[in-house]
Amino acid sequence: MRQFLTNPEGRRLVMSLLLLMLFAPILSAQFRVTGKVTDASDGSPIIGATVKERGTTNGAITDVDGSYALTVADDRAVLVLNYTGYAEQIVEVEGRAAIDVVMSVSENLIEQVVVIGYGTQKKSDLTGAVGNIKAKDIERIPGSSLEQALQGKLAGVYVVPASGMPGSGATIRIRGTGTLNNASPLFVVDGMLLDDISFLNPQDVESVEVLKDASATAIYGNRGANGVIIITTKRGNKGERALISFSSYYGSQAVTRQIPMANAAQFGQLYNELTNSNYYADPAALGEGTNWQDVIFRDAPIANAQISANGGSDKFLYNISANYFKQEGIVRESEFQRITVRFNNEYQVNPFIRLGNNLAFNNYKVQNPPNVVESAYRMPPVFAERDSTGAFSDPTFFGGAIGNPAADLYYKNNNHAGGNRLVGTVYGDIKLFKYFTFRSNFGVDLFYINSKYYEPVFMVSNSQLNNEDKLNLGYNEARTWLWENTLTYDQEWDWLHLNVLGGYTSQERHFEDFGAGRRNFPSGEDELLYLNAGDVLTQTNSGGAGEWAMVSYLGRTNITLFDRYLLTASLRADGSSRFSPDNRWGYFPSFAVGWNITQEPFMSAQRIFDRLKIRASWGIVGNDKTQLYPSFGTITGGLGAIFGPNETLNQGASLIFLSNPDVRWESARQTDVGLELALLQGRFSAEVDWYNRYTYDILSQPPIPAYVGSQGIPVVNVADVLNRGWDLTLNWRETRNRFSYNVSLIYSTVHNEVKKLDKRRSQIPNGGTAQGDLATLTIVGQPIGTFYGFVTDGVFQTADEAASSPRLGNETAGDLKYKDINGRDADGNLTGLPDGKIDADDRTFLGSPIPDFNYGFSLGFEFMGVDVAADFFGVSGNKVVNAKALSRFAVYNWEESFYDGRWTGAGTTNEKPRITNGGHNYRMSDYWVEDGSFFRMRSLAIGYSLPRMVISKIGLSRFRIYASGTNLWTKQQYSGYSPEFPGSSVFTSGIDYNPYPISKTYLLGFDVSF
Repeated sequence: MRQFLTNPEGRRLVMSLLLLMLFAPILSAQFRVTGKVTDASDGSPIIGATVKERGTTNGAITDVDGSYALTVADDRAVLVLNYTGYAEQIVEVEGRAAIDVVMSVSENLIEQVVVIGYGTQKKSDLTGAVGNIKAKDIERIPGSSLEQALQGKLAGVYVVPASGMPGSGATIRIRGTGTLNNASPLFVVDGMLLDDISFLNPQDVESVEVLKDASATAIYGNRGANGVIIITTKRGNKGERALISFSSYYGSQAVTRQIPMANAAQFGQLYNELTNSNYYADPAALGEGTNWQDVIFRDAPIANAQISANGGSDKFLYNISANYFKQEGIVRESEFQRITVRFNNEYQVNPFIRLGNNLAFNNYKVQNPPNVVESAYRMPPVFAERDSTGAFSDPTFFGGAIGNPAADLYYKNNNHAGGNRLVGTVYGDIKLFKYFTFRSNFGVDLFYINSKYYEPVFMVSNSQLNNEDKLNLGYNEARTWLWENTLTYDQEWDWLHLNVLGGYTSQERHFEDFGAGRRNFPSGEDELLYLNAGDVLTQTNSGGAGEWAMVSYLGRTNITLFDRYLLTASLRADGSSRFSPDNRWGYFPSFAVGWNITQEPFMSAQRIFDRLKIRASWGIVGNDKTQLYPSFGTITGGLGAIFGPNETLNQGASLIFLSNPDVRWESARQTDVGLELALLQGRFSAEVDWYNRYTYDILSQPPIPAYVGSQGIPVVNVADVLNRGWDLTLNWRETRNRFSYNVSLIYSTVHNEVKKLDKRRSQIPNGGTAQGDLATLTIVGQPIGTFYGFVTDGVFQTADEAASSPRLGNETAGDLKYKDINGRDADGNLTGLPDGKIDADDRTFLGSPIPDFNYGFSLGFEFMGVDVAADFFGVSGNKVVNAKALSRFAVYNWEESFYDGRWTGAGTTNEKPRITNGGHNYRMSDYWVEDGSFFRMRSLAIGYSLPRMVISKIGLSRFRIYASGTNLWTKQQYSGYSPEFPGSSVFTSGIDYNPYPISKTYLLGFDVSF
């Protein structure tokens, strides 16, 4: 034995046996795993994905079939799969020898890069409150307006459609209404600063970022107080082969709902009651009569087609697209057409110089009929569209002057407008040294519009006629240029990332308009519809022009320490031509801090949070949306007078606006505190913000005495307004095998309150009604544009009850009873106590058009090529005024609900009054104020994409067909068409003045790429 151990061969054998005994358990535990990695969207193989054993360098790469094979330590190992652009997948082996994995395109917020003012930033390094939405969420809302597609998508962003008119946009409020003037946000499209984006084709949009707090918006200074929406359009990518895409859809639109009105038989009975007569001896014999909503509304087509080409190399990136959109309106004779062509190119001249352009050309045509929604609502159903002779029926028999809506559509449909618009930027980047980049960006917005309206001679009735045909032509143009120059220093160390931006910008806008008209044309033929063909003695003309300019200096510093501690500071100085030299410059600073808690060493062992970050910001932003020359007196010419010995016409001028050299910037102080987190390997993410925005020195025009001798009221800093609330965003995204799904929720609250009004304008009444009342009153302590009027207390049941009660006038049995809630003492001060009479002092606040909160949620899933997505949106706590019903004080039609619930005698009802022709029942009161809350299925889309392995055989890379719908279902309490009324100003929001109703849409479409 000793000889054996001393023999070299023997020693080697013993050592081999010992090593085999030592490592046998390990060798026997190794486990081989094989499988296939595929794309969740269409099941195609993913080539080149890495499959690694977690905690080791052991790994494999998928082959051309997406297959892999990997030997791991044991059957309890964990696999980590990665592929560029796709979400990381972590899979536990759990004894399985065959594991197939499905991967989805990454939407991990931890890695997301967002666009901010004058740059981009990783989401993890962001200190501001910025919302983000991608192209696929925009494109499934068909229509001409990007603004409407944002409804219910982003927390803190409240979107109300301007109307259902083809081509119309929307009113957007970001974190409430913070001004008495224009409260719309600033739009930045590929670096061009704009107030209007009607030219934009939504299918050209790659992403939308909404900057909500001062840390994000202060870099835009005097234009950031209402928030900033940054829009980035699509462009090519490096190394991407040429991709040709074509998409199209076609569908039908219809009004979302009709208002149930009384039919002819019911109207006859109501008319008999109103006139206390037996005019209609047998109302039931009148039958259904005419549904005037059916007369003006129609099912209308909507169509869209787009072709695009994009791709790129190391030297040249391109995206070229052309789009045609046509939408006929649900009201007859309304239509909108738009053609958009876009060129986005970028050229890498050398390693140090990059040039690019983003250009969009837009041509549009619109046909606007008269607003017949109101007349169709009022029109008695006992009339047919035309009488027995074929002429349009005359409804003025009853004394009303509403006119036949069908006749208005026929005679007044020659109302056209159209124009061209060019919006774009050209830019150059120069890499200076290693860490410095200089960018020069020049943008233009050129807008030209022509309008033409012709009305022939016609007569339907004495109140619906035109004795002289007339032609009115209009021309408008606006030219804006923007030049921005910035220098950026950007350097990273192991422990520090420093980014410093400095810049200078200038912008100028010039616009002018001209209008002219004549009457008495020889014919209504198009060949003769030129001004020279009309009577020269009837000619009219008008015109005007305006301009403004601004220069700005800006700077920002972003610091990231150890990937954990974040600091942002910015300052912008704006000089505006709108203000006098003493108040021309405004200065807008901001500061923000953030803490990425999950990057701390003490968090490395925890497995709960993938991301946990807190941030806070403070800053000042401004608003310059006021008159062009508030600090200067403005005059108008063309005001001649005949005087002198020869009684000749002497031309003169008049002061039309009084100056206020002390007017200064309207500004807003905003504080924001936010929390961001992600859990469960990024499947769940949440973001919550609390904000407080105090706007001060708000510009307005207080009334002036008549003896001043001018109607041009000067602009004065008169008000302060507070907006405070919460924004919440929740997201869940998950992929299991080939099934992926997502759920998202947004929720926003806003408390709006006027905190200060100048003594010269301590109350701001607005929102006129047909009876002469003003529906809103803005005062300290209430929201802007709060509804104001009498409070009802049921219905007088008997004449004796009415006679013995405080009354506004001569109310009697069946009339609304108003509450006596206020009076005055001997000194004329309000007491808050009843005084035994009903007068203007008994009016009070009846609710606000601003919702307490709005919310939206989205659901979606993809499985084996099938995709389904649904969006929902709702608001709660707001009120609306049914002004269209409030204005009905002649012999018009009534709602069916009024017919069913009206007062007809003592004890019949205490809710609705008797039928009357005007009177005090039609004064502004809570009877006309309704709940504006609603919940809507905003969109639903169902699609199917053919497998890539199938379509690749015919040279295609994508083929998808789909069906979708918008505004499919709404739950609302409001009795009108829709409870969404943006108003013509912040004081008239929520008042139903019979706007063009929104529509529901059904579509079929396809997308193909090759």
